[in-house]
Amino acid sequence: AKMEITMLKHQESASRTKIWVTAVLCMLPNMSFGAMLAFIAVALPYYTTVNNASGIYMDDEMSSWFVSLNQPIRMSGTLAATYLNDKLGRKKSIFLSSMVMICGGVMAYFANSYAMLMLGSQLAGFGSGLVVTPTYSLLNDVSIIKLRGTLGSLNTLTVNSGYLYGLVLGIFISVAYLPLIMIAPALLFLAFYWLLPESPVWLASKGNTEEATNVLQNLRGSRYNVDPEVKEILGVVTKNQDTQKKSVLCKEFLKPALIIIILFFFQAAAGADTICYFSMVIFKDQEIDESLMALLFQVMITAGYMISPYIMSRINRRPQFITAVLCHSVGMAVLGGSHFLPEHPVKAYLPMICLGVTGLCYGLGVGPVPFVLMSEMFGVKYKSEGMAIGMAARCLVAFSQLKVFVNLRTIIGVDGIFLIHSILNVLAAIFVFLVLPETRNKSMSELEDIWKSGSEIIQTKKKALSEHTQNNNDESKSDLEA
Repeated sequence: AKMEITMLKHQESASRTKIWVTAVLCMLPNMSFGAMLAFIAVALPYYTTVNNASGIYMDDEMSSWFVSLNQPIRMSGTLAATYLNDKLGRKKSIFLSSMVMICGGVMAYFANSYAMLMLGSQLAGFGSGLVVTPTYSLLNDVSIIKLRGTLGSLNTLTVNSGYLYGLVLGIFISVAYLPLIMIAPALLFLAFYWLLPESPVWLASKGNTEEATNVLQNLRGSRYNVDPEVKEILGVVTKNQDTQKKSVLCKEFLKPALIIIILFFFQAAAGADTICYFSMVIFKDQEIDESLMALLFQVMITAGYMISPYIMSRINRRPQFITAVLCHSVGMAVLGGSHFLPEHPVKAYLPMICLGVTGLCYGLGVGPVPFVLMSEMFGVKYKSEGMAIGMAARCLVAFSQLKVFVNLRTIIGVDGIFLIHSILNVLAAIFVFLVLPETRNKSMSELEDIWKSGSEIIQTKKKALSEHTQNNNDESKSDLEA
């Protein structure tokens, strides 16, 4: 842990201003991503109403595809981002994803048929899939160790903030204009795109060491000594380039990939997606207006995401997730079993209370922790592939549950669906407790070593020590000759 403590201490003198500017710019396209999700949720009851003003009507089958198809389309964008993230770099990949989302939003705005509306919304969904990997990669690459968890959590918060932004405006603005609201943050990003730096890790991997050093110096401030960080980046990059890229079946990829896939399965099946997309339907017959219920859920998620970075900077990832997911489970269980409770004046408001609890718990840990872990658990060599497979797994699970929601509600009812979510939340806590390693406050080289065996770590350190000794001997010999 000596390297970790040394790097943590060394980075205390680094400036944080330009890191935060980079973070804000990265998060703008993600806000459009969240607003796109809100458009689907708000537009669903509108387009399923006969004789609505748009002239586009959806039956149950059409509406189920409208809600669910976005998930596999987003997954395809995430898989494409695996290639683009390494080929074009983080900066250009984010630019491309923003352009795709904007084109999709414009198409949805001018849609005069179900087919054109689907094409526009799915194009925007493809763009949202493209944006996830490069934004998390760039934030992870430019951040100092202490801010890594905070920035990852805030990046996830931005998606939810975009959802809340779209949901609130959807209450006051016609559905016809929502696609333009959806793309506004992405347009703002394009206006300030020139301020976004490229990843120093990606630059170093392409042999642009001088540019990588300049970018890092600009981010950290003119008085900061970037040499230790540059040395660590070059060490990790060189080690990965010296060794041929192994099969994805090797333990350095397979172990974290399996954990991330299972973790995202549990996150997607926690119940938040069901409420986000179908809240207008689920709470339609409640005493409190369904729009207010949907808004409450998003407000509480956003509040949780705002608090989460503070928690993430002070406690480990594992206890944060376990505590949040167990509380989330309680909220889901009460939502599903409330009809078994005796009649009481408070019972009418119990769904609202539980909705607030589940939303807050999702934002505090269930939502942000898996995304932060996704950017931390994979080494430089496999980061793009690892993040892509994590997001692909989440999209597939979300697609499956959203597609079958209507039929499942007919068979077991909404109460049964909530109880299933509650059970899965408990299983998620058990899985994290037994399997998940801790990643908080680890340097890049420490994270690279998580999946190595003890003998491999010893061999790596011996090699590094041998090279260091050889360099010292060469310098001593040069001094004597001089």
